[in-house]
Amino acid sequence: MSLSICCRALAVGLLLAGPLLLPQGHWLAIGLLAVVGVPRWRAGRAEATGPSHDAPLLLMLLTLAASLVVSGLWHGGLSRVWPIVLMAFFCALALRGLQALRPRITWLWGGLVLAGVGSGATGAWLRWEEGHGRVRGLWEVSAILYGNIALLAGLLCLAGLFWAWRRPRRALWLAFLAAGALGGLLASAVSGSRGGWLALPLAAGVFAAAVPRRAWRLHHAGIVALVVLLPAGLYAWPGTGVQRRVGLALKEVAAYRAGESTGSVGARLEMYRGAMWLIAESPLAGVGPSGYRPAMQALVVQGRLPEGSERFWHAHHDLLDAWVRHGLLGLIAVLLVYAVPLWRFLPGLRAPDPTRRALCLAGTLLPVCYLAFGMSYTLLAYPLGVAVYGGWLALLWGLYGKTLKVAPHRVDVQK
Repeated sequence: MSLSICCRALAVGLLLAGPLLLPQGHWLAIGLLAVVGVPRWRAGRAEATGPSHDAPLLLMLLTLAASLVVSGLWHGGLSRVWPIVLMAFFCALALRGLQALRPRITWLWGGLVLAGVGSGATGAWLRWEEGHGRVRGLWEVSAILYGNIALLAGLLCLAGLFWAWRRPRRALWLAFLAAGALGGLLASAVSGSRGGWLALPLAAGVFAAAVPRRAWRLHHAGIVALVVLLPAGLYAWPGTGVQRRVGLALKEVAAYRAGESTGSVGARLEMYRGAMWLIAESPLAGVGPSGYRPAMQALVVQGRLPEGSERFWHAHHDLLDAWVRHGLLGLIAVLLVYAVPLWRFLPGLRAPDPTRRALCLAGTLLPVCYLAFGMSYTLLAYPLGVAVYGGWLALLWGLYGKTLKVAPHRVDVQK
């Protein structure tokens, strides 16, 4: 393998595993690809003769950035959002950088395996050797961000099983991808990120939908069974702490229904209630990037919310946070974030070609999982969350585009 191929593969691996395994790995990976993408962007503009197939993805990223800039300028809180704006622009450039690298599909699955196995191994070491409670990764990010991104990497490894089943070295790839899936789910379990586990039933539905009823085979059933059995096994294993965390969540829900707001579940539900009040007061402009916490403090002072509801600077819900802080344009931007990849990948979810189907399955899981994660945490308020979503989507977008340029019976992006 030439040095050029090794460097290109390393860049793709850094994009996928760097956010979980390296300090500021998301900035390093996206920044590198953005630098590579600048000359590619200029060349593309000079050569453009028709509509670009990348336009929807670029529109999605630029709309997200524009909504934050408008909110920051209108309310005077631009310093709060500029890292997200910069990351969105970098992701747009990274799309062109990935085109210049000409990634191979084996680099995608290999990078996801590295992310899954790496996060699982480090999570296990931190939990049982170092004695950490909720694991936050080697470089101490939010446990919720760490656990959710590791879970996403694990689920995408399971999507790769559809591709691996038809590979010449099938047993090896199946083993690698299964290990990546187990590692990602293990890292999620020891992080204690309960909100992320809401994605599991949705993911199981996406996997089941990827196989038409008349086309079910033993390996299809096995893949869907893995989606169910791996989380069930981690739940049954007391050492992961999943049983305790789930049980605590159920108690907090019961307490809230009885009129007592306790724990993180109660706090979130109160934050959602406060956010909806603030949205009703300012549905178009929002309260601004830095206005959420003062506005929540005012609701607490008025006695409309219990004390403690004002502790956080975002609403712990992607859609509510975008609307309450950045107004209607912010909400539209986040809806586009979910809708654009679904528009791109859902039509190919049952493609007869295993490569195309695996890519569409991964491309569908990405927004579905982020939608589920965003029900209890605002991932898109962090550069790490935007980098993983935008960067991984750009890679899937480009690889899937290659499959559309060849005859259906001769899809080959795996060399």
